[in-house]
Order: sequence, then C-alpha cells, then structure tokens
Amino acid sequence: MADRLLNRIGRLYLHRRHRSRERVERELRTKYEGEYRNAGLVLLFDLVMAFAVVAVVLLLAGVLYLVTV
Repeated sequence: MADRLLNRIGRLYLHRRHRSRERVERELRTKYEGEYRNAGLVLLFDLVMAFAVVAVVLLLAGVLYLVTV
C-alpha cells in the first residue's frame, strides 16, 4: 500500500514538474533509477526536512526570546 502511494505521489510530482513525457522519462532514468517510488520518497524526505528546519528555527527563536526577556 505504501509503495503504491509513493508511486502515485512520484508520478504526479514528476508529471507536474516537467510536463513533457520525454523529460519525465529522462529525469526518472537519471535521477530516480527508473522508479516513480524513488521520486515519491525524495519528495517526502524533502518535505519532512523542510518541516524539521522550520521546527528548529521556531525552537531557537523561542529559546532566544525566553533568554532575552
């Protein structure tokens, strides 16, 4: 089930990003080892990392606020 979901997410991501079927196939072969699942994993990992960066910045801002008050 998770593989199907990642596959679908990767397919949607690549087709929305590149639009052209040839460019999607080229990107899929060169960057994602020919699997939409890998594209979905990379996108999911990027989103998690973005949320982690935001959380760390908010935590540091909170600590700095508490220290300076």
